[in-house]
Amino acid sequence: MYILAIIAVGMAVIHLVAGFQRPRLAVAVSGLLWALYAYYEHLVASGVLCEADCNIRVDLVFFLPILALATYWAYQSYMGRPGPQKVAATALGIIGLFALGLVAEGFGYKYLSYAAILGILAIVGYAIKSKLVTKRP
Repeated sequence: MYILAIIAVGMAVIHLVAGFQRPRLAVAVSGLLWALYAYYEHLVASGVLCEADCNIRVDLVFFLPILALATYWAYQSYMGRPGPQKVAATALGIIGLFALGLVAEGFGYKYLSYAAILGILAIVGYAIKSKLVTKRP
């Protein structure tokens, strides 16, 4: 079960390094989502969120499509292709962090839910800042 957490950590590192090379909102959001998913997988693999014999992982039906879309839009943004990916990546990041915050609060991890709220505020602030910077004449 730890293999999914290791893969998620690798994807988070790749996206965060790419985000430092070319600062793009979609890449940063994707890296953040992969890092939070790695932490979630670690909690599942260590038995905190799931018993030792939980074979059916319905949560992956929800998380993996979000991560796949975030990765695709991060790639498009990193390559410099214009399009609605920035808005979609921002919305996807906010939705993903909101879902993480709700799940964390439901399991009693209030500091993780606070971190998700701070992540949402950071994404919204960065999006507003980048929108204001690009509109200057």
